[in-house]
Amino acid sequence: MVSVNDQMECPGCGASVALRDEVCAFCGRKLTFTSLNFKEVRKATYKESAKFLDAYKGALKNSPDNPEVLASLGYVLLDRGQYAEAADTLDKAAANGADNPDVLFRAALARYKTKRPFQITLREAEKIIACIDSAIAMEPHPEYLFVKAELIKQLFERRFVRYRERSSDVLAQANSSGLSASDRADLESLLNG
Repeated sequence: MVSVNDQMECPGCGASVALRDEVCAFCGRKLTFTSLNFKEVRKATYKESAKFLDAYKGALKNSPDNPEVLASLGYVLLDRGQYAEAADTLDKAAANGADNPDVLFRAALARYKTKRPFQITLREAEKIIACIDSAIAMEPHPEYLFVKAELIKQLFERRFVRYRERSSDVLAQANSSGLSASDRADLESLLNG
């Protein structure tokens, strides 16, 4: 059976690279194949992300339940605006053992982005926030808290529906946990873009 690593190609030169490689041995280009850094995925050009997309889909033909490849594919889909497919892929990554809180967090973001906020039912809103709460329980990252605060505001408070937590309290937690201005701006563009 062909391993997942045999199916990956450098987006710069097309050389075979392993999933764990950080730099292409042939052209020296920095590689981002793992599911652990969504910010690096967002830096890829559209053409590069298309190559990653093809590489991940090819790798999944031989190993359809690999959580790292599923998460990586989900990140690329999320970055490309294919929110429903990204959410399904990230959910599948989590179901197949991706124990990274960022996978849960990005799955919740993808679910939120599949519809306009006013089209999301209260039941769906609770599921989205529950997913973020799971990520927070694993790692109380300030970015997760910020997004939770924004979603509480968008999905509950703007509808005049009471939620068990207030967005202002969760936002205060995010700020006291060290939310940077650049992270805030990046998340706002992802949420509102």
